[in-house]
Amino acid sequence: MKLFMLLCGRAVPLCLLSCLLLSAGCGGSIEADYSKLDLVDVSGTVTLDGQPLSGATVVFEAPDRTFSSGVTDASGHYSLMFNTEKSGCLTGQKTVRIRFVTDSETPEGEAETEGTQESPAASGQKIPEQYNSKSTLTATVNADQTSFDFDLKSKP
Repeated sequence: MKLFMLLCGRAVPLCLLSCLLLSAGCGGSIEADYSKLDLVDVSGTVTLDGQPLSGATVVFEAPDRTFSSGVTDASGHYSLMFNTEKSGCLTGQKTVRIRFVTDSETPEGEAETEGTQESPAASGQKIPEQYNSKSTLTATVNADQTSFDFDLKSKP
């Protein structure tokens, strides 16, 4: 009888663990449902002293610190991404931050640019802090307002 109890005492937890692992499945991709989010496509242009600002990260940040971001192209144009797969931005009041990502701030997983092309930060272009760390820029995103242009000044 003691042998039976000993075997059952070990078999039950092992059986439960096996069932749990089998019920978890082998995975597969999880499809995100964005339909319940109030996302709108947001884009615009950023200039610095009247010239297109290339290679700058544009961030629309909500009071709860959630954000959408995009990077300006050679003509200063940007489009916001909600995440790496979905474009758009949640509606509402946003603080807008515009900055250059320096080598020390390169997010994990992103390749650093190689070659002889000089980065905007290396060429001496600086974005004043009133547009980034101490931003005074704001935007109210809604279905009727989806385009935001920013003409930054290097000197206040």
